[in-house]
Amino acid sequence: MDFELLRKLKDWRIEAARREGVDLFRVFQNTTLEEIAASKPKTKDDLLAIKGIRERKFEKYGAQILALVGGNVEPEPEDGRGEKLYTVSRFLDLLNNNLRASGARIQGEVSSFDLRGSYLFFSLKDKEDESVLSCFMWSKDYALYGIELEAGMEIIIDGFPAVYKPTGKLSMQVSAIELVGEGALKKAYEELRKKLEEEGLFAPERKKAVPALPGKIGLITSETGAVIHDFLNNLGKYGYQIKFINSRVEGQVAVSGLMSAVDYFNKQDIDVLVIIRGGGSLESLQAFNNEMLVRKIAGCRMPVICGIGHDKDVPLASLVADLGVSTPTAVAIYLNRTWDDAVKRLAVLERDIFYKYQELLQVEKYRLEEMAGSLRKYFGMIFQEFDGIRHRLRSALADIGYNIKSLAKMLDDSFGLVFEKFARNFQDQGNFLDETEKRLKIYDPRRQLRLGYCIASAGGRVIKSVRQVKNGDSIDIQVSDGKMRSIINEINKIN
Repeated sequence: MDFELLRKLKDWRIEAARREGVDLFRVFQNTTLEEIAASKPKTKDDLLAIKGIRERKFEKYGAQILALVGGNVEPEPEDGRGEKLYTVSRFLDLLNNNLRASGARIQGEVSSFDLRGSYLFFSLKDKEDESVLSCFMWSKDYALYGIELEAGMEIIIDGFPAVYKPTGKLSMQVSAIELVGEGALKKAYEELRKKLEEEGLFAPERKKAVPALPGKIGLITSETGAVIHDFLNNLGKYGYQIKFINSRVEGQVAVSGLMSAVDYFNKQDIDVLVIIRGGGSLESLQAFNNEMLVRKIAGCRMPVICGIGHDKDVPLASLVADLGVSTPTAVAIYLNRTWDDAVKRLAVLERDIFYKYQELLQVEKYRLEEMAGSLRKYFGMIFQEFDGIRHRLRSALADIGYNIKSLAKMLDDSFGLVFEKFARNFQDQGNFLDETEKRLKIYDPRRQLRLGYCIASAGGRVIKSVRQVKNGDSIDIQVSDGKMRSIINEINKIN
């Protein structure tokens, strides 16, 4: 984002709102101005693409915005003779746009002074010929520079001429004021320094420590000149992430841009904010002795380092900063300090690690040699034991073979004995069966029947006693060649 352009746009908006008698946001909102400062539109189409600008706004303010940005303004309509034809309002807008380019620094003596609410009107008189220049300044800008104007006071103003459209009066639109003369500046410096010192703004106990090994750096300085190159060239190659804002750093006119840049970085994720510029006179360093800027630096949430070149009087911004050094190069050296120390410590640690590694390597080598000797001894014992086991195994295998042969012979002998005994038992059993068969034949009932005996039964049961039957019972009589049935007529018991 171009902060200088943003400042010009905000100044223009204030003037436009004053002319129209409306609030600032009725002209343009802050976000719209910020987008214009970031994209820098060059044509009507570019401007209409920005949120918050439509055709009606463009008709009213488009030419002025493009003139501020440096874009292409559409040509005015022509009359019947081919000449440009302006309305009064459009011509005054064109005139004011051209007059804005005639900005200047003017020195003179305050001859009148009138502060009305948010407006400040005063006249600046030339001491030589009494020429007078009417001046207008917003009260907020007037308060920014901390100077109380008085009649007869000699000052320098920064601004541009402009015609106030409702009255057609030409006046100087003042954006910055500063005192003239080393004595006046020195007096104002000492008074403000004493005031801030009594408030404790310079006390060491309120200052924040710059973090070790900072990586994210916010940088505020001018992009032109040798200062930024000296700083970057002396900054070590430690992978710094640098966010940079280009800001004026010369004179009172730099205050507004410096404050905007500090506000921006106060919302960013950075480790440290760096504000640098080269040396110069008390006049050129006025911005860094501005009360509002000094208080804004004191209120930063992150540590602030100021590297502002000076000969005698240290700028108040350096006094209130968490670290104030004399040059931008000294800032770079300070930021490198902890990184340089870390690199040196790493070198020492690297050497110590290498020596420690060698020492441990030697110890481990000795341990390995001891272990190798022990292993050789143990393996020798193992191999010796293995040979003994192998010898015993061979002996055991030989014994097993002998035992197997003995068992085989014993089995052969036992098998012969068992077979012999089995044959003998088999023969004995055969003889027993023959004898049993003979006995069965002798005691076979059927043999008895053939000898004249018979078997009497009643109800399927053999009659063994007269008590089993009675007269009239039917009985069955079996003889050797058949059966007979008979009826009992008489029973005689034998005593």
